[in-house]
Amino acid sequence: MTGELIEADVGVGRGGRRTRRTGRMCGTDSVTHPAEGECRWERSVESIVLRRRMWPVFVGIVVPGLGIAMIAAVWNVTAVNGFRTGWQGIPVYLAGVGVIVRVACCRVELRETTLLVVNPLRTHTIPKSAIRDVSVNEGGTLGVWIDEEQEIQCYAFGGSLIDHFLGTSDKAERTIERWRSSGGAASKSEATPRVSWTLCPPADVAILLCIVITVTGIIWMAIAGT
Repeated sequence: MTGELIEADVGVGRGGRRTRRTGRMCGTDSVTHPAEGECRWERSVESIVLRRRMWPVFVGIVVPGLGIAMIAAVWNVTAVNGFRTGWQGIPVYLAGVGVIVRVACCRVELRETTLLVVNPLRTHTIPKSAIRDVSVNEGGTLGVWIDEEQEIQCYAFGGSLIDHFLGTSDKAERTIERWRSSGGAASKSEATPRVSWTLCPPADVAILLCIVITVTGIIWMAIAGT
């Protein structure tokens, strides 16, 4: 059970097909546990994605559950007060989905020469040569140090009670350290860490629909009220 919260997304394989391997950490020199049982470090992959596997499971349970609850609430409110009031549950649901999915999209991605820390709002692109250290603090949160004072915390591996027992942040730290020692360095033009807004299409679509439905509903209520 100690390694089942780490997921590795293994780049693009032959024919342009994206491959994925998930499994337990095995020893100190492997990223995934291959089907044939052999432990090895995957050096030929384009990228390795690290995240806690509980987040996709959480989204798969909570989002449909909230959807069913939203439909029931809209139906009941509409039956009593009409759709003029009942529709308001739809944008509330979409806003909640947007937040949940955006959090679930958090991850740490190891590329050939750069490390990506994808947090809910900001994405940090850090060249391998710019990383000074990787550590896990007392609360169990994984952090990437750019210098002695600047730390980028990884939301995907924030401290939690579960992590205290399973140690997924520690496993991610060891995986990143092995990646750092595997060679490869960014060019001079890529040696500076960059920060950008995190793009998460499913969450962004949910938020956009929330805004559109809210604005449309307000206009409709104003027109209907006159």
